[in-house]
Amino acid sequence: MTKKGRSNMRTVRLSQVVSPFGVGAVFDVLGESLMGVDISEWAYNKSTRVESRRLEQALGVKELRSPPSVPSYPSKHTPGIPYQRFPRWLFCQDCRRMRYVRSLEETGEAPKCAHCTAHMVPMRFIAVCAKRGHVMDVPWDRWAHSQPGTEDQRRCRKQELRFETRSGGSEGLSSLVVHCMTCKASRHLGELPSRDSLKRIGVRCSGTQPWQRGSFSCDERIEVLQRGATNVTLPETTTALDIPEPTVPARDLEAEIRQHRNFDDVRTAPDGPRATVLVELIAEDLGVSKDLVLRVARGDGGTDSAEGLRETRAGLLNGEWRAFMQATDADGEPTGNPNFIVSSAELVAGAGSHVHSLLAEKVQDVVLVHRLREVRVLHGFRRYDLAADVVPVDLGPRGRERWLPATESFGEGIFLSLDQQRLASWEQIEAVIDRTEILERRRRDSHIGSRFAEVSPRSVLLHTLAHLQIRRLAFSCGYSAASLRERIYAGVGPDPEAGFLIYTAAGDAEGTLGGLVRQGEDPRLAQTLLAALEEAAWCSADPVCRESRGQGLNSLNLAGCHGCCLVGETSCERSNVLLDRVLVVGDDKTPGFFGDVVEALRAASVERI
Repeated sequence: MTKKGRSNMRTVRLSQVVSPFGVGAVFDVLGESLMGVDISEWAYNKSTRVESRRLEQALGVKELRSPPSVPSYPSKHTPGIPYQRFPRWLFCQDCRRMRYVRSLEETGEAPKCAHCTAHMVPMRFIAVCAKRGHVMDVPWDRWAHSQPGTEDQRRCRKQELRFETRSGGSEGLSSLVVHCMTCKASRHLGELPSRDSLKRIGVRCSGTQPWQRGSFSCDERIEVLQRGATNVTLPETTTALDIPEPTVPARDLEAEIRQHRNFDDVRTAPDGPRATVLVELIAEDLGVSKDLVLRVARGDGGTDSAEGLRETRAGLLNGEWRAFMQATDADGEPTGNPNFIVSSAELVAGAGSHVHSLLAEKVQDVVLVHRLREVRVLHGFRRYDLAADVVPVDLGPRGRERWLPATESFGEGIFLSLDQQRLASWEQIEAVIDRTEILERRRRDSHIGSRFAEVSPRSVLLHTLAHLQIRRLAFSCGYSAASLRERIYAGVGPDPEAGFLIYTAAGDAEGTLGGLVRQGEDPRLAQTLLAALEEAAWCSADPVCRESRGQGLNSLNLAGCHGCCLVGETSCERSNVLLDRVLVVGDDKTPGFFGDVVEALRAASVERI
């Protein structure tokens, strides 16, 4: 945030402006609490273009742009990312007086108490719209007067409040009291987090974000959260790798529809009086059917719906899968473009042991990614839970050319694919199907299930194997486990996919350590895979973990816990759910895809003894 010069600036890393401190997110810095405003108020002309044609088409925008960055020694003319103070209710830690800081009073400096000149700090609680993503201050003046004992307290409209700690009794929220110094009314915070606590005192949703002016009608339920809670802002991001363009690019009709100049008008009111004419115009311009235009406009194929977002991401992954498959035809020679340099490799070169031979039969291709470029785009966020509506990052007037904030990072990686024929045979085993159907039923019933594609045996297998490999590679590749990420390619259909990419991408470095690619060479990758399978065969929490009927969020994991499968949240693209190592290594009832490899490992260990 910057208003008058360098002293009014707070610093945040460029990559963090997309996530986790992007539009609508609370950013705690030096005792202050700020919230990023939407991109309609950013210095558009001071930002730089981020090239990614695939993402622009998939998200239906004209361009992607990097957030405006500042030099090491900024001046008052330096553009930054505007943040608004939120919450605006503050209290003094010395005299405990409370104050509501209005936007007209804002100087950019940390507010000080008018009575004792000490720095004021933000209140801990905020109010969030559970459906539409609005957020507002808790009206502490109304809360303090919500249980009046006299007529004077009922009529009091002063904001001379104190935030006090009540001596004795409980040490919980009941010991915290908002007290009016004028009429002596007060109320503790014990009931504040309960459901509909604000509704009971007549408080309604503001219908806005803190930086928006004016008032809008919103009758949805509001809930009180701590401002640092993880569900205050749930960013919606999409990532893609910079891969070579196909020789004969296929038309993405849905992307072309979303980019049409009249599409926003149709999407806003697909059943409105103007929609019929505009739909016909778009269909005629692009040579598509009117039904397709309406389907995209109603959210079936757009990024405003969970289903549309899944389809968008699946299309991006499919293009990357084909790029990796093309690399396997180059006989080990580096191919690609300057930002996507790949070469094929062998898992096991020459004659190996029986264990290595079994492993090589399961793994079809290995591709070393010497250099990659990842583009990450923020296109919206949710509040309270993942079933809430998506709030777009651009809340400005309609009719402008659409763009989205994005960051790029560079790194390296290892791509590995499994043998399709053996995988297809394993997927037909009844015990494997039954175990997978348990997770699929739970996915459908889960409040976050709409974010993920339908669960299949290969998706659980590949996801779990990628986690096992990340945990093992952290011991040898030179990167921490939190620096490694996964991309799962598990699409089913006419062009099935069965692979995963483990990669590292840093936003502040134009290169890599080289350690990850080196671990993909023979014989290191085979040794790492075998070590990962050996560790997966026995978890420190076994037999409880292996025999578990459900673990993790909404019981969306079976045999998968912190002791064997879970990785850092920044590493996993599926929120550390839909994991089951039994499908990898097997048990008494279910054959794992690598079960025979694990048995051969055990036999070889016995022989060595």
